[in-house]
Amino acid sequence: MIVRDERDSFLLITQPDHAQLSEVIVAAIRTEPPLHSPARRTILMATREHDNGWTEVDACPTVDPATGRPCDFMSGPAAVKHELWLRGIARAAQSNGLAGALVAEHALTVYGYRRGEAGWAPFFSTIEGMRDALLQRTGYFNGSTREMFEAYYRCVRLGDSFSLQFCNAWTEPSTTLGYQARMEGTTLLIAPDPFAGATVALRVVGHRVPARQYRDDAQVRTAMAAATPEIVMGTARGLSV
Repeated sequence: MIVRDERDSFLLITQPDHAQLSEVIVAAIRTEPPLHSPARRTILMATREHDNGWTEVDACPTVDPATGRPCDFMSGPAAVKHELWLRGIARAAQSNGLAGALVAEHALTVYGYRRGEAGWAPFFSTIEGMRDALLQRTGYFNGSTREMFEAYYRCVRLGDSFSLQFCNAWTEPSTTLGYQARMEGTTLLIAPDPFAGATVALRVVGHRVPARQYRDDAQVRTAMAAATPEIVMGTARGLSV
């Protein structure tokens, strides 16, 4: 769950909804060669499905007992994260093995900062095993095909990063794989321009709940269920460098 603190309210955006916006952004990118190749469809699928394991978690939001705030995607128990990525990789791989491998690569990348922590060792070994098995099955395990896989994943990573910048309304610039992104009002600005001069319409569903200390999970789930979905709208455009 993405939790945007907007003074008197929290805007909750689920990870799967953020991932759908990631796909929209990646579909508009013109500067990454794999998006002009036959792999485009697989890359877009992996981008759309990269957070599908969060579906069950975000449907039942929880509260951080230390703060009373809804848990966001960075907080919550490690065991929950371990389980959801296994589920998400398996789902993607059911219809497209290469997409499943890309989702696995994403899990390994975004939690890379956890390497070296004893409780996370089984996570990395298991996910690496799943990824490598899928790469062997799809013929992307060695040599030039592995380099192609890494180029495909680069697109997934960019979509995730740009969408997170928009959904969280982060105004501080962030740099990902040679691109810098920042929010200015409702506009996501990216340099260098990945869109060949185009302006990309962005929209994502959110649920607004009161900003308060929630006593327990039941309270925040009730609040989210009662919230009227709202559409967060904006645009993305590139900047010259």
